[in-house]
Amino acid sequence: MRLYTRTGASALTDPATGIVYEADEQGGFNFPDDLSDGLRRFAVRGQPMWEDDIERQRRMINEELERRKDPATLLDAVQQILSAAKGTQVPIAPPQPEPVDGPEQAKPPRKRAAAKSVSPDC
Repeated sequence: MRLYTRTGASALTDPATGIVYEADEQGGFNFPDDLSDGLRRFAVRGQPMWEDDIERQRRMINEELERRKDPATLLDAVQQILSAAKGTQVPIAPPQPEPVDGPEQAKPPRKRAAAKSVSPDC
């Protein structure tokens, strides 16, 4: 079963077998069922230390909803975006000088002949 740690661990050694499990890019571990069943029972002060995909998704959605409810947090996020935008403005390139001979004349678009349709004799 795939589990995610809530402690930020990046590796776990199974004490029974000595196998070392490494977290993937998303922080998830692929454990055998017997090990994952044992890990899911661990909790500190009533908070589980491991969660599966569904529990993790619910927790993250609830945290995001709570964060968005607070107007001060939303205002702070907007201010961070604005300050980042001011600090990373793309410089405008200076205009290129025109050639000595003058600007090039734009050529009119060429007209293409329409394909002739052939109708079968019936």
